[in-house]
Amino acid sequence: MRFKKFTPGVIALAILIIIAAVVLWLLIPLHPSERKNSLHRQAYMTGVISMNILWDRPFSSIIAALPGNSVAVDNIPFFLRPLVPPTVEFYLQDSKAGGGWAIAADLGWRSKIFRMLHTVIIGQMQYRGVGAIEDDYNLRTPAGTRLLFYQDGGTLFVAEGENIIERILVPDSITGHNVDRADLQNSVLETQDKRVMTNISFSNIDGDVTKGIEMMEGKAGFMLFPSAGSLIKGSMNIRQTGRDTIAGAITLVVREDGDIEGVEGDAAYLTDLIDRFLSAQDMKSDRTINRDGSKITIQIMIHPDGGE
Repeated sequence: MRFKKFTPGVIALAILIIIAAVVLWLLIPLHPSERKNSLHRQAYMTGVISMNILWDRPFSSIIAALPGNSVAVDNIPFFLRPLVPPTVEFYLQDSKAGGGWAIAADLGWRSKIFRMLHTVIIGQMQYRGVGAIEDDYNLRTPAGTRLLFYQDGGTLFVAEGENIIERILVPDSITGHNVDRADLQNSVLETQDKRVMTNISFSNIDGDVTKGIEMMEGKAGFMLFPSAGSLIKGSMNIRQTGRDTIAGAITLVVREDGDIEGVEGDAAYLTDLIDRFLSAQDMKSDRTINRDGSKITIQIMIHPDGGE
């Protein structure tokens, strides 16, 4: 039996079908990793950030106005921006657990693409001076610390700090200080609400936030929040409320024996600094500070175009 030769049209159709099948396979997401669930346990600060704030108004206007801004968003080609995960979660581990930080991003349909490009990405990290490659998932930074770049399922992890890296690689491992941080697990982005830009929660039970602020004060050369030691926990939420307006809500909870008047005064001082910075960039802000028992709430409304 003689087979007819395939026509060019049939060959082209077959090639298109194969290409379409490969593309569809690439776009089927891998399941998100459950390894990040254990990171809350020893974190003193957790948060979720919408990456759209990097180039979507109005928050991008504020980022562009920051002095010494090194976020070269404009250098990211528009055709690569879809590869940036829509949200990232971050975790700062308390000092009693060894310190360290981690970033986790659920890649969604990008997961298989990132897995294919893993070697290329980690090679570029070495080329750009992030660190020297030690193995498939680890780099050694110029400071001598270990940096993890690891993908589990559909979740990408970037972390620094031996204990927190071990917690990612071996989720059942329990090392160091263990504090119940169940309240921080509520710091999740309302993914159904695209207006939410950032959601952050922190615990100052062991004084880690105080240490962080003191470190920043040492670098800045002046006091930023002298009463930080009076805080026990807090949260921050930033959302878009209009085409050119964003609103921020900061909640600070003071210890029973804390200096609540000092915290209230420092909060007013910080919001005044923010207002001066925004005014210099032709931006307008409205703010209110309320005190209810041991809780202080700060409401800020920012108009990147001067409120016009």
